[in-house]
Amino acid sequence: MRIKTRFTIHLALGLVLWLLGTGISIAIIVEGLLPLLGFHISMDDEGLIVGGIFGVSTLLCIALFGWYFGGPIGFLMSWIQQLSRDNYMEPGNMANIYNRTGKLRMRYRLYKEVLQQLQSLGSTLQANEVERNRIEQAKQEWIAGISHDLKTPLTYIRGYSALLLNEQYEWSKEEAMSFIREMDGKGKHMEELIQDLSLVTQLHSAEGALPLQKTMQDIVEFTKRAVADISNTPQASSYRLHFQADPSVIHVDFDMKYMQRILQNIMMNSIIHNPEHTDIYVEIEETGEHATIRIADNGVGMPPHTVEHVFQQYFRGTTTDAASEGTGLGMAIVYKLIQAHNGTITVKSELSQGTSFTIRLLKSNPH
Repeated sequence: MRIKTRFTIHLALGLVLWLLGTGISIAIIVEGLLPLLGFHISMDDEGLIVGGIFGVSTLLCIALFGWYFGGPIGFLMSWIQQLSRDNYMEPGNMANIYNRTGKLRMRYRLYKEVLQQLQSLGSTLQANEVERNRIEQAKQEWIAGISHDLKTPLTYIRGYSALLLNEQYEWSKEEAMSFIREMDGKGKHMEELIQDLSLVTQLHSAEGALPLQKTMQDIVEFTKRAVADISNTPQASSYRLHFQADPSVIHVDFDMKYMQRILQNIMMNSIIHNPEHTDIYVEIEETGEHATIRIADNGVGMPPHTVEHVFQQYFRGTTTDAASEGTGLGMAIVYKLIQAHNGTITVKSELSQGTSFTIRLLKSNPH
């Protein structure tokens, strides 16, 4: 029963009881009690007495209605005010609205749905507050981490440049080139970090609707080249990358630059967070109207907490004892970029059982 209907019924019953009570009280007092006590009342006095009884009855009815209908409203308003002050716990006098059997008292039962919604709202706001604090803490830790990640290569660059500028030493050409190569590598690492930050800012400013330059391409051939590029990097030299596709050609509309970034981030994650000689499998297949890319490894896997937050911005999970690398934005960027392609990505992982990422993209019609 809705609150409006329930309120109308309660109000109507209250008015009926008030009128009946007033009428009965007038009859008992005027016709029974006063004559019994020996009072003889004139018609004028009888009108005054009836008016007085009616007035007292009305005041009592107003007070009773205020207590019955207004008391719960006051309780609800104080609860709402408490929520507005970021206090999401239930009011201290919550037990007073229940009877001994644990059911709502009659006058609070009138607002049962509102009470339920406030309880639900309080729980939701409290959960959101906990999540907000957790994200804020992760953000602060991420800022500290990214500051360290930017400072470390900068320290190398300044150190090598100081060596090269030191007039007390004459470096050979090979030594100077070695320093310059180190500086170049650290500079590229800083550039990658800054690109991550820039891309995340761009994704947020576009609210996920990143303008893509899509062209219809063979996703099989494109992914095969991406796997070959990764396998030729120094980091992947101790890892075994496998590629399999069925069928051999699947056309998909995608942005080549961002799709390269998606595949690179996932495969590099498998390399960074797993020990040497881990197998990394990249498989592509058709599943109805979609092209499915599965990137899996037989590495150390991830705990449930990491799986739950792997696509969350600022989360820097690691499954090894080594220091976490990267910005903590890589998988968040992957998630956003796949969304921009109107695709989906899911992850499955268990400790010591490896990790599997599954990407689904809509196929395009080449005709």
